[in-house]
Amino acid sequence: MPERVVAVLKKGNQYVAGVFTEDGLYSTCGPRNSESEAIASAEGIGLERKDSRDHVAILEKVFAVSQGLPDLDLSDVKLDMTGLTAKACSVIEATRKIPRGETVSYGELAMRAGIPGAARFVGNVMATNRFSPLVPCHRVVSSTGIGGYGRDVRRKIELLRLEGAIK
Repeated sequence: MPERVVAVLKKGNQYVAGVFTEDGLYSTCGPRNSESEAIASAEGIGLERKDSRDHVAILEKVFAVSQGLPDLDLSDVKLDMTGLTAKACSVIEATRKIPRGETVSYGELAMRAGIPGAARFVGNVMATNRFSPLVPCHRVVSSTGIGGYGRDVRRKIELLRLEGAIK
């Protein structure tokens, strides 16, 4: 596994952390109330701190997505998908292509990822999405409702409202 480092961005009273390798962003998290909480959420405890300009620029994008800001170009953010299966990588890539303000069902995302009938698998990938919110798992919904979102479905609804996907 490539060497990992952690970077942190503070915006107001919120913190966003990311773990990076030479291959790209390994993991991140949405805003947290403390630096230590953000580092822990991004799985960066014990890693060397390296707040490079490039790392901070990516964390700025993480923060912006978490605020529902429009017109963000995320195509330049490289993801280090070390440890993920080929099927999980295809789900991550398909999720990255869901436009702001739109939602797709777990089943539809499975089709887009080239694994039809794998809605449950897609749900598991979304539940363990280490790139959230850059990989917008909040845009993936159940065919019968909103679906899950880690510990806080209200946050999923808030993000979808900010993006105009729901009222």
